Amino acid sequence: MATSQSELGTELERRFYPLADIVIRLRQVDADERRRALRTPYGRHIGYVMRLLATWAEEGEYADWEKLPENANMEKQILARASQHVREKQAKQLYR
Repeated sequence: MATSQSELGTELERRFYPLADIVIRLRQVDADERRRALRTPYGRHIGYVMRLLATWAEEGEYADWEKLPENANMEKQILARASQHVREKQAKQLYR
C-alpha cells in the first residue's frame, strides 16, 4: 500500500502501524497507566522524535497537525490498517 516512491517513505509506512497501535492504546488507558508508560526512557525519545516530525510538518504537508481534533473514526481506520498490516506480515512469513 505504499504511496511514496521514496525508499524511506516505504520504510516509514512499514513501521508506522505498530507505533500507531501503541499510541492509540495509550490514549485508551487511564491517565496513571499512560503516565507510567511515558515516564520510561522511551517517553523522552518519543518527545524528541515528535519534535523532529513537527519541525518537518510543512515538508510532509501536515503543518496543521496541532489543529486536528481527536477522531474516533480515524483511530478505527488506523487500528484496522494496523491489524491488516500484521496479517500481511504474517502471511509473508508463512510463504517464506
